Amino acid sequence: LGPKGNMQVVVPNESESYGSSADPPEPSIPVCTLKNFPYEISHTIQWARDLFDGYFYRRPKQANDRVEEIAAMEDLGAFGRTLIEKLGEDAASNMAEELGEDLGPFPFIVGNADCSDPEYVLAVKKVSLNWAIREAHRLFYVAMDELLQKHPADSVDDDGAAFWSGTRRKPRPLRFIPLDSEEDEVSAQQVIINERIAQFVRSAARLRMESFLTVDDNKVDDESSSISLEEALISLEEQAKLLYKKKKSKEILHNLSGGASSDDITMSEVLEKLNGAKTGASFLPTLNIADFEKDDESNGHVAFVTAASNLRAMSYGIPPADAMETRRVAGRIVPAMITTTGLVSALSCLELVKMVRGGLPLAMHRNAFVNLALPFFAFTAPVPAEEVGGVDGKTHTIWDRITVKGGGSKSPTRTMTLGKFLKKIHKKAGCGEDIEISSISYGPFMIYANFLHGDDEGLLATPLLDIVRDAVISEDDDDDMFFEEDDAEEEGEKENTPSAVILSEEQKAILSKLERKRFIDFSVAVENTETGEEFELPPIRLVKDKERTHDENIEDMPQ
Repeated sequence: LGPKGNMQVVVPNESESYGSSADPPEPSIPVCTLKNFPYEISHTIQWARDLFDGYFYRRPKQANDRVEEIAAMEDLGAFGRTLIEKLGEDAASNMAEELGEDLGPFPFIVGNADCSDPEYVLAVKKVSLNWAIREAHRLFYVAMDELLQKHPADSVDDDGAAFWSGTRRKPRPLRFIPLDSEEDEVSAQQVIINERIAQFVRSAARLRMESFLTVDDNKVDDESSSISLEEALISLEEQAKLLYKKKKSKEILHNLSGGASSDDITMSEVLEKLNGAKTGASFLPTLNIADFEKDDESNGHVAFVTAASNLRAMSYGIPPADAMETRRVAGRIVPAMITTTGLVSALSCLELVKMVRGGLPLAMHRNAFVNLALPFFAFTAPVPAEEVGGVDGKTHTIWDRITVKGGGSKSPTRTMTLGKFLKKIHKKAGCGEDIEISSISYGPFMIYANFLHGDDEGLLATPLLDIVRDAVISEDDDDDMFFEEDDAEEEGEKENTPSAVILSEEQKAILSKLERKRFIDFSVAVENTETGEEFELPPIRLVKDKERTHDENIEDMPQ
């Protein structure tokens, strides 16, 4: 990672493994700094990156998840009340507004809803431009103005010091002012602001269009979603006066609402927004979801983040960043340095020579931590593998295994029952009569628990591998036992036909790996019936009848 590097020695059966420790988490930016008080360009870039995910990933996904429910809904009032009860008034109103915008009646009622229909493309472009202009006004003018109303320029904090001091930068509300405006004077600085706002509107509207345009068409014809800077400026000039009056109009309507309670106002707002969503949802549209991709310059992702970040930076008096710097920060790119790579490689080779020589105590090896920028060099001895307490005072480490094999051709592994497996574990682990196996798990799947299955003769007589496959297919975990014998008997028959079940890709991958591997590792917990103490045994490895390959021996290394 740039000038920083480290090298860790892992000595089998002696040291801890690479997965025994975790790197410290990367320092995060406080939410209040991102939301209201940025003072570095990295803060505005991260804010813009989060904005991208909200606009073009979260919201389309939210609309797709809700579209069928809203389309089939008969009582919007009940749905609105449910939203308010679950989310609260503000969050419910925000969700309803987002659904109203994303599933509104336009542009779905225009044309054939594909890029080959010019009428549809124009409708999408108009809606997208209007949406982008509203968002620019809300983010860079209304939000900043509301923050200044809450904390005026001369306000002080709880300690009596000036509120806008230190790292707190007083924001400047930014709005688009037409060059021929008679109400406001257009300065040279305002011309730059206008251009920055137009860049934001252009990039936001383009990505918004691509949420509505079909995926196949997007791959073929990128020009269908392109918006020029001139188009963005014309749209901004057309809507400038309407947008400036929007806040004042809302205040007048609020004052004219008279004696209506706040609950009635919130409910009516939610219903009004959901009405638009229901109209558009009746067309059952599917919005495209965008995953941020920093390496493709043609997709407009970095352009959007750059435009949004630099506008916010201008509002807070922070020097802007170009697209390259924005890509580096937003994509969390750390440039590689050949000198650091060379040093870490050399240190690794030194430790490899020690390993090949063999016979050296663990203390003779060295982990390395370097930072060439300081410079800083630190060397430490590897940490011995942690010993975990077990049955009868015995201990084990991450390198220990208890191996269980089948009985050869007379009793192959594939026919080994759960009951026989329990007996083999009890014998191999050297458990006394007062030790009882309490649970067996395969990964996240619980396949045996003594308090549920101790007297279940049917389960104990079932082949172990069949139980594991059933557990994977049923997608049950520790909180929901997969084997419900009683339920199966009530239904009259027990379904044991995996072919009749539609498997997910993850399930198929797990089952495929299960078939290919020459061994299966289980996690086993035991309990002392006299004292009630529980212990974790070393991983129990069930070795299949065929011999293991060299690749699987390598796979045996702890992660």
